[in-house]
Amino acid sequence: MAGISDLLNIAKSALFAQQSAMNVVNHNIANADTEGYSKQEIQFRNIGAIANMRDQIGRGVDSSGVRQRQAGFANQRIRQESTSLGKWSASRRILEQVETLFSGAGESDLNAAINNFFNAWEDLSGNPESIEFRGQLLQKAQALTGKFHELNNSMGEIKDNLNMEINGTVNQANNLLQQVEGLNNTIEATELRGQRANDLRDQRGVLLRQLSGLMDIEVHEQPGGAVQVSHNGLLLLDRGTRLPLEAKTSAKNGELYTEISIDGKVTTFDKGELGGLLNVRNELIPSYQNDINTIAKGLVERVNEHHENGFGSDGSTGTSFFNPNGINAGNIDLNQEVLDSPEKIAAASGIHDYINNIHESNGVGDNSIARKIAQLRDVTLLNKNSATFQDVYSNLYANVGFDTSEAKQNEESHQLLVNQLDNYRESLVGVSIDEEMADLMKFQNNYAAAAKLITVANDSMKTLLSIVG
Repeated sequence: MAGISDLLNIAKSALFAQQSAMNVVNHNIANADTEGYSKQEIQFRNIGAIANMRDQIGRGVDSSGVRQRQAGFANQRIRQESTSLGKWSASRRILEQVETLFSGAGESDLNAAINNFFNAWEDLSGNPESIEFRGQLLQKAQALTGKFHELNNSMGEIKDNLNMEINGTVNQANNLLQQVEGLNNTIEATELRGQRANDLRDQRGVLLRQLSGLMDIEVHEQPGGAVQVSHNGLLLLDRGTRLPLEAKTSAKNGELYTEISIDGKVTTFDKGELGGLLNVRNELIPSYQNDINTIAKGLVERVNEHHENGFGSDGSTGTSFFNPNGINAGNIDLNQEVLDSPEKIAAASGIHDYINNIHESNGVGDNSIARKIAQLRDVTLLNKNSATFQDVYSNLYANVGFDTSEAKQNEESHQLLVNQLDNYRESLVGVSIDEEMADLMKFQNNYAAAAKLITVANDSMKTLLSIVG
C-alpha cells in the first residue's frame, strides 16, 4: 500500500509541476508584445528521496520558483542611449520650429527686407526731391521693422512654450519617480516573503527607461530588490527618500533663464529631453536673438548717424530716421516725426556751423546722405567692424540650419543605436512564440504522462484492494 501511495504522490507532484510550467508558458505567450517584458522560466526541483531497505526511492518533482531572464547590461545601455536620444529628439523638434522662422524665400525673410530697405534709399538717391520715393521708403522701412518684430515675437512665443513644456516634463519626471518608489515598496514586500516579483520588476524597468529619456539617471539595485536613482551624483530616490524636481525662471546677465533645481539646488541637465529643451531655451534661441538684435541696433545707430546730419526736402535737419530708443528687434521703430512728415526724410547733405548755429542744405537736388545710407548695406559695421548686415544674417541663418541638421543627425544616430540595443535585449530576454509553443507541447506531454501515471497507480490500488478484500 505504501509503495502505491508513494507512486500516487510522485505522479501528483509531476502533474502539479507540469501544470505550473504550462502556466508560465501561457504567461509568456500572453505578454509576447508587452513593452519591457522579460521571458520567464519555470524552475524544477527534485523533492528528494526516502530510504527503504535496499535503496533510496525518489519522491518526485516540485517547482522551486519562476526565473526571469536577465539583460542588465543591455538595459543599462538602453537607458544611456535613451537619454541621448531624448536630448536630440527634443532639440530637433524645437529647432525645426525656429528654422521655419528663417525659411522664407525671396521677399519674405529678414535679409530680403533689409535689401528692400537699402534699395529704397538707392531709389531716393536717384530722385532726392521726390515725395513719392520717400513714401515708398517709409513702406519698406515699416516692412523691415515689422519683420524684426515678427521674428522677436515668434521667438518669444517659442521660449514661452518651452517654459510650459519644461514644466510639464518636470512634472512627468516627478510622476515617474513616484511610480518607481511605489513599485520599490511593493517589490521589497513581495520578495521579503520569498517570492520573486518578476512582473513588477519589468514594470519598473519600463518606468526607468521612460525616466532616462527625460533626464540622465544612474540606477543601482539595493539588497531587498529596491533601486536607488540619482542624477549627477545627487540622490533622487532611495528608501524613504524622494527628492522632486522643480522648474523656475530667474534672471541671469539681464536675460530670463529657465532652470531646474533638486532639493533647492540648481542642477545641470545636459542630456535627456530636459537637457535638450533647456539648451534650446537658454542657449541657442538667445544666441539667435542676439544676432537679430545686433542687426537692428546697427541699423538704428548707423542710419540715424547719417540721417541726423542730413537735410529733408523741407530744409529740416537733426531728425532721426529710426526712433533712437529702439535698439533691438523688439522695439525698433521709425521716428514718428518722419512718419508724420515724409519731407523730413533727409537725402541731402549741407553745412553745419554749430558755433554760429548755421545749418544750410546743399539743396533738394543733393543726394549725398541718401547715397551714404544706401551704401551702408556693403560696409562692415557690425561685430567690431568685421561684418556687414548681410554677413550677420547669413551667419545666423547658417547657424540655425547647422544646429537643426546636427540635432536631426544625432537623433537618427541614437535612434539606430537604441533600436540595435532593443534587438539585442530581445535576443536575450524576449519571448519567441515558436520556442514557447515547443515548450508548451513538451509540458503537455509530460502532464499527460503524469496523468497516465495516476491512472496506473489508481488501477494498481484497486487490484490490490480486490486481492486482499
